[in-house]
Amino acid sequence: MDGDQIRSARKARGWSQTALMGAMRTLAVRKHITLMGPDSLRVALSRWENNHTTPDTPYRELLCEVLELTTEDSQPVAEFDQPADGSLFALLAHHTDSLRLLDRKLGAPAVRAQTSSHVAALEDLWRRSVGADRADVARAQADTAALAGWQDFDCGDTHNAAKHYALARTSASRCGDSTLLAHAMGEQAAILAEIGRADTAFTEVIRAEKLPALPPLLRSWLAATRAQVATYLPDGAAIAHSALHAAETALAHVQCGDDASLPYLALDQVHFERWKGHILVRLEDPAAARITEQAMQALPGDFVRAGSAQLLDLAEAAATRRELDEATALLEQADARISVVKSARLKRRHTLLSRRVELATARQL
Repeated sequence: MDGDQIRSARKARGWSQTALMGAMRTLAVRKHITLMGPDSLRVALSRWENNHTTPDTPYRELLCEVLELTTEDSQPVAEFDQPADGSLFALLAHHTDSLRLLDRKLGAPAVRAQTSSHVAALEDLWRRSVGADRADVARAQADTAALAGWQDFDCGDTHNAAKHYALARTSASRCGDSTLLAHAMGEQAAILAEIGRADTAFTEVIRAEKLPALPPLLRSWLAATRAQVATYLPDGAAIAHSALHAAETALAHVQCGDDASLPYLALDQVHFERWKGHILVRLEDPAAARITEQAMQALPGDFVRAGSAQLLDLAEAAATRRELDEATALLEQADARISVVKSARLKRRHTLLSRRVELATARQL
């Protein structure tokens, strides 16, 4: 673990050295580890960050945990000498973007293995790189690992999803990028809410929103994520509506071209309305169906999985209105679309909603 890694991970969280020391002490108390005094620790931390010395094992382990680095990050690195001209990151990012586009159109099962392999290759490359190239590899890996985590979840593999998101957060810490860290935290929060851990998810997305130097587009995305997570909380409707308003306000401050540096965010007015429709469906808001229908008409055709989810939103809205024949017809359309992208996540939602409609229909007979 070199000083650059410690400093980068600390700054990604917007922490001062004092804040990092506080986090270390909190964890040390929980683990029953005795630390050096405050003044000595401050001097030691400065020496670590300036590469004058390296932390001993107990301090290294504490730093790894609070900064979400791995123990492997503290091992010596075999240098891979290559000029740092920015072309490496562009090449790696282009490959990740290609996988992302295929994922949107063909579904996660079609590209999941390729994405996971890309993540593994990036980890190997990071371990053999140095300097600016190493930071560029970490940036590419943070994005790719988060993509792999979402694909895992879409395929029903929550175990590997958690591993990939942990790696995404570690990679963001390695390169000191608060934007990538916030994105990984927010996306994982959405997953945690879906699997029944809404309280943890809400805490996590709030933590992500507090990270420093986040661009307006990401702030909008995080606020919308907070709204979605809130729909899984008891009495979360007011929180969700407030968060939606915050998301819309932040989106209004986004300038043309701001999305170029955030390729992992598909968020413009159309996608916001699509997302808003889903959130309002969960809140059983009467406006949900109208908003979703309008967003469907404007949704680009390559967002096949997103379009399938919108059909489920319309079916759920119809079921809420007790228009069961319409709900059944929409579920049939959604099933045909889901079979194309083979989303286990959407299939699970389809199955649960179908049972709800079937039970409601049976009660009417």
